[in-house]
Amino acid sequence: MIARLKADYPVFYLCQKLGVSTSGYYEWEGRDHSPRAQRRSSLTARVLGKFAASCQASGYRKVTAALHRDGIAVNRKTVASIMAELGLIPLAAVAAFKTANQRSSRTADPVDLVDRVFAQTTPGAFLVGDITYVHTGEGWLYVATVIDLASRMVLGHASGKRQTAQLVIRALRRAIATGNVPPGAVFHSDHGSQYRARSFARFCGKRGILRSMGARMQCWDNAVAESFFSKLKNERLTWLSFPSRQTAIAEVADYIDHYNHHRPHQTLGYATPAETLTRLTSPDPEAAAIPAAA
Repeated sequence: MIARLKADYPVFYLCQKLGVSTSGYYEWEGRDHSPRAQRRSSLTARVLGKFAASCQASGYRKVTAALHRDGIAVNRKTVASIMAELGLIPLAAVAAFKTANQRSSRTADPVDLVDRVFAQTTPGAFLVGDITYVHTGEGWLYVATVIDLASRMVLGHASGKRQTAQLVIRALRRAIATGNVPPGAVFHSDHGSQYRARSFARFCGKRGILRSMGARMQCWDNAVAESFFSKLKNERLTWLSFPSRQTAIAEVADYIDHYNHHRPHQTLGYATPAETLTRLTSPDPEAAAIPAAA
């Protein structure tokens, strides 16, 4: 109406009489009022409605399909363009972007320095580690181990009610305390968050230990650590129940002592890990032939 009468009356007068703002009228006047623009405006409202009805979960393909079900002929490119203009992004896509962004900003994981070559001859030069869990009456108990590939001896282990970076640090600290981990040793693990933690990386770096990780979702890349946990559970823990974490901790420690000093290991020619470590570290062949004390 204002457009028709503005030739005869001032715009501000017409706006005042009709109860609209002058700035609002000029904004409206500047818009494209062609049939194409009106269809675009109508589609925009419908796209927004379908996106909201999906609880912000639908992408442009699903929004297009929803419009087709309502008998509205529109192609996917138009819907995608409208959604881009409105900034309508499905929540799943937002979450995926955040995850990808976090991964891209994260320090790259170490490369595989073991490459499934588990037969080593230098004690302490290549270590493998992993975490397992034990059910108790007080909840889960998590156990971290550090195993020497040359002797297959469990050099260090730690237990706790949470699987944190500090748990694996304690296990590795105990392994180093045995004096059987030389400078430049390689520590191999999976891609668990505990082994990717900055605190664990700093701990290894300060002690000259090189970190190594196998491929993701490939248990065979850490087969020796997995094999020990299988023996621990099948030979001891599966047959027992633990009312408390403390009883489980004691049982795990007892089995590790048995494994290191009394259990013949097929890979070692049926010697024990302790006997093998003595043989590999002793400069005297005759002394090396004497089994280690239990």
